[in-house]
Amino acid sequence: MRRFVSIAKATALEVIGEPLSLLLLSAALCLAVFAPAFHYHQFGEPTRMARDAGLSALLLCGTLFAFAGAVRSVRRELESGTAAVALAHPVSRGQFLLAKAAGVYCAFALFALAVGAVTATIVNGARIGAAVAQKTGDIPRLWGPSYAFGVAAVVAPYVFGAVLNRAFRVRFALSAFLTALGVAVASVLYRPDGETLLRLLPAELLLWIPPAVFAMAAAAASVRLKANAAGAAGGLLAALFLPFAGNYSLSEALSRGGSIPWGYVLLAALAALPALLLAAAAGIRLFRERDL
Repeated sequence: MRRFVSIAKATALEVIGEPLSLLLLSAALCLAVFAPAFHYHQFGEPTRMARDAGLSALLLCGTLFAFAGAVRSVRRELESGTAAVALAHPVSRGQFLLAKAAGVYCAFALFALAVGAVTATIVNGARIGAAVAQKTGDIPRLWGPSYAFGVAAVVAPYVFGAVLNRAFRVRFALSAFLTALGVAVASVLYRPDGETLLRLLPAELLLWIPPAVFAMAAAAASVRLKANAAGAAGGLLAALFLPFAGNYSLSEALSRGGSIPWGYVLLAALAALPALLLAAAAGIRLFRERDL
């Protein structure tokens, strides 16, 4: 178990320290922060644009984050020969592959936490801005402090990452990623709104489910396929997933004060479990047959 945890932890740090991971996080945060700035797109509900933008960013960028992270991590281990070295220790091939997938998913969890926190902050800012506009008769805008935190989550990581890299030789992408996470969490703690968080949490956790399947499937495919071929397989998997995407992306259910039952979240997770187990079984089988 200790070896499993060690591999998963090293994989998580490896994934969040990649420039591509930082770029995907920045893209997701930009979508969550800047799309709602066009306050004239309200669709009759002041928080809807902010909510939809954040959840869409989490689904699209998060799924790509999990898949790309798994492909790059597994392929790097196999092509560099470090997988063979790791397997010389008391860890089976199946445990090694599952630990890699678990590490990628842990990295995704940090990604999702940052995007989800910023989304909650911007949604809360849209709500406060609409309330202020109703009292003053002004045009509804995002509340200033919330929007400032959102912008800081996009900009500050690059500033602090550059400073830490220059002064202390800390890896730029890793420090920038963790800075974005820190700013995102701080934005929620600045003026927490329990109602907003409770309504968003089930919707966001639903979007944690598809990346788990994609991460495991990507790890399995990468055992046999090169990075480009695994990417093509990911595109095929995404196309097969599209008909079921509506079961996990339920932003409309939150409209006008609605919420998503926790029982539905559990059922959605159980529905995805067979696909996750099938991907894990296929990956373990392929890895056992692979000649290292």
